[in-house]
Amino acid sequence: MDYRQSRICEVLLSQYDPAVLDQFKMEMSYGIERFFLLTYCLACCWPGLGARTDLRVVRQWSELEFAFPSDEARLSAMQQDYYVPGNSVPIDVDVHHRRDGKWCSSQQKSRIFVTIPRFDVGRPVTLGTVDELGRIAGYPDYSWHDHQGHNCQGMTSVFRTAIDECNRLWVMDAGKIGDTQHCPPQLLAFDLDTDRLLYRHVVNASSYIGTSLFITPVVDVRGSGPGDCSDTFVYVADVSGFGMLVVDVAKDRSWRVTHRFMFPYPNHGTFTIDGESFDLMDGVLGMALSPYKQGRDRFLYFHALAATTENVVRTKVLRNDSFLADPNAEPKSINSFPDERPNQSAAEAMDRNGVLYFGIMEPPSIWCWNSATEFNQRNFYQLAVDRETLQFASGVKVINNLKGEQELWVLTSSFQRVMTGSLSSSRVNFRIHAEKINNLIANTPCANSPKGQNHGYQANMIIPSSGYQRGTLRYGAVSYL
Repeated sequence: MDYRQSRICEVLLSQYDPAVLDQFKMEMSYGIERFFLLTYCLACCWPGLGARTDLRVVRQWSELEFAFPSDEARLSAMQQDYYVPGNSVPIDVDVHHRRDGKWCSSQQKSRIFVTIPRFDVGRPVTLGTVDELGRIAGYPDYSWHDHQGHNCQGMTSVFRTAIDECNRLWVMDAGKIGDTQHCPPQLLAFDLDTDRLLYRHVVNASSYIGTSLFITPVVDVRGSGPGDCSDTFVYVADVSGFGMLVVDVAKDRSWRVTHRFMFPYPNHGTFTIDGESFDLMDGVLGMALSPYKQGRDRFLYFHALAATTENVVRTKVLRNDSFLADPNAEPKSINSFPDERPNQSAAEAMDRNGVLYFGIMEPPSIWCWNSATEFNQRNFYQLAVDRETLQFASGVKVINNLKGEQELWVLTSSFQRVMTGSLSSSRVNFRIHAEKINNLIANTPCANSPKGQNHGYQANMIIPSSGYQRGTLRYGAVSYL
């Protein structure tokens, strides 16, 4: 850093005490650019702030706070156990950089969405936006979240969301509070320009089972050009029903797909984070779509939480409506990469260049892999590592900002303390991180594909491109007869 930059930093930093600077670090929630210079100075000039990660902390909480529409609504929620302070755990993050927004306009700031699944009682909202004070307000408004489990026209429990290129927010409502199925699962889509409901698909009873828990939607939009949203499919992970839901939006119908790779692996069902261990036999959770090129198929990458493998399937397999008659996928139509991660991973996301981003549990860290290479640890690159701040990356998103740049957003939590009942408000438990992808992967192997190899390189080698035919499957001893 040259003398001029150093002086700018000194002048800026001299105006604030450490407490105010910490507040400014959190004020990045409405766009990375807004406080870029101050953050740059913090990283370069402030003593003792040498970071082990290039991901910036945008928001952090010891426990979540909520913005209720009135004092009466807050009191009513507490009386009914709809709100129990300290019980809420965020799982996912999404970001909407408004197309016509200006940083100086209080009505057009970028919005951060967080999801708060209802594992138990005490979560007043299950999907909300974060305000400037870090409080969470129900989206699209509080009425969608009140009357928990008693209003199936609202939202019961949301784990993750997805924003597509058509400016729609897709919300998968599992319909469960704890283990009780209060409402049928439903897929919702909101117009982010108006926050009005565009689409609702209530899942047919034939497409889920008693243990089903739909948690991760990914949206596959294909059209003849920009703005053509007519061909939309949504693929949803069923983490404890060990399958996937496929929703054909245009025809408003859905079907279930099952395969052995969607199950957990028993020898990877124990998790140890920051010295605390817990068991969780969760199946398919992390999912990411390869970039779309007109006229070509896409790959869906996915993995179970209790696993170290990554799997891949051509989306034409999932989009085949013959699953309406039989949910079992042809065994050879879905494949697993031969190599594995060093340990378990939760959420993942892929950028427009075919680079996959994911976290791992030990050490708590964020990694990238260029899908134009083989899936193995030699081709993984560690982007960030921090044993305190990067524990359990449950939300990972690639976001396009208003300049067309890609940003990586990650939500991390002390999930091990949630599972062991040792969560304490005396320490920071939940964080949202962000950074521009170009800054993160510059000069790394993820930024450059090998000559002559395109994204999906190994996926193309391990699964057939044509000739797939669905047939009747037989299992057990009868399959040999």
